[in-house]
Amino acid sequence: MAPTFPADPTAGRDQPCVFVDAGPFSYSRLTGLSRYTARLTLALASKAPIRFFCEGRELLPRNLDWSQDQDLARWSKKVWRSPRIPLGPAPADSLGLYCTLRPLDRHFPFEASVLHDFSPYTVPQTHLASTRKMFGGFFSLSLPASDVAIAVSHSTKADAAWLSPMDPGRVLVAHSGPSLCVVEHGHRRRVRRRPEVGLVVSTLEPRKNAEFLFRWFQESEALPPDAELWWVGPLGWLTSRRELRRLQGSGRRIRFLGVVSDAALCKLYRTAGWSIYPSLYEGFGFPVLDALRHGTPVLASGNSSIREFDSPGLFLFDPCDASTVDDAWRSLRASGPIEIPREPLDRLYSWDNVARTLLDAHRRAIDGADPVSSRLAVEDGMVC
Repeated sequence: MAPTFPADPTAGRDQPCVFVDAGPFSYSRLTGLSRYTARLTLALASKAPIRFFCEGRELLPRNLDWSQDQDLARWSKKVWRSPRIPLGPAPADSLGLYCTLRPLDRHFPFEASVLHDFSPYTVPQTHLASTRKMFGGFFSLSLPASDVAIAVSHSTKADAAWLSPMDPGRVLVAHSGPSLCVVEHGHRRRVRRRPEVGLVVSTLEPRKNAEFLFRWFQESEALPPDAELWWVGPLGWLTSRRELRRLQGSGRRIRFLGVVSDAALCKLYRTAGWSIYPSLYEGFGFPVLDALRHGTPVLASGNSSIREFDSPGLFLFDPCDASTVDDAWRSLRASGPIEIPREPLDRLYSWDNVARTLLDAHRRAIDGADPVSSRLAVEDGMVC
């Protein structure tokens, strides 16, 4: 029998074994979907035994660290590069978890999928044709094979109601927790704020609306002349380095910092005077939550899931109208020093909440009840 991996050997004895699809850990960059998978797995490990699988094989990592605030890229690589054996029959009460695409055929008695966003359908021009085709098959065919789906926002659940044939009654909402600094800061030394610096955190790809942002940043008369914009994230699809050089322009300074460690990103969030996120569409919006939790005010698109955030320090704008970004910037400056309380954010955006939502749905199914019959109580407690 393959070993299981609870973070606490005394915990989760009455919980099912959770088999986590390790496919997202194969990605070259630990962003978005793969970070979500790692964070949720670590939260589940404090409650239930964990095993890993991928495409008919079981992965057997050894000596894993189960703390949330660690080098997630190193952790995920350790899982992905571990020895493998054929995936045997699933235990009778086990749970299979797919945090991204899943096959049409079932293997586990109870299976759950995570719904991040429907951007290949809602903003198709921002994706490759191959991506649209791949996710189209997932939304229409393989997703409904799951017993439940966990939507990362109410916006994503609403999209599922008209973009997927899956029964909306089987979709639960559990807002994601933060992508970094879950328990403590990765960078623990004091940091001096630089009011002139704005921070952007995302992959450089069309949905993140970089051209609009750079043009606003270079041309806006609302910004002070010494303003700087720092972009953290890898180069993505449909974007070239030549295009970046063109977009950078010759006005205010724009710095491309590439991929940085969690500790370095923590320092950047606490250094920047403000953050901006002009995305055309979001399933959740990790950079918005992460900025707010680090005390950094955010200018963000007032669309999709971003509208579900409700916190001091958040200023919304139309990502197609530069004048509204000026208005949001002026509102930020007029607000003076902004105190952003952590407690409401940590209560509403918690990996523990996501893990409990998933395990509760499974428990109800094992007990012979509708696995999502308690969804209204769960979601009412999660509304922002």
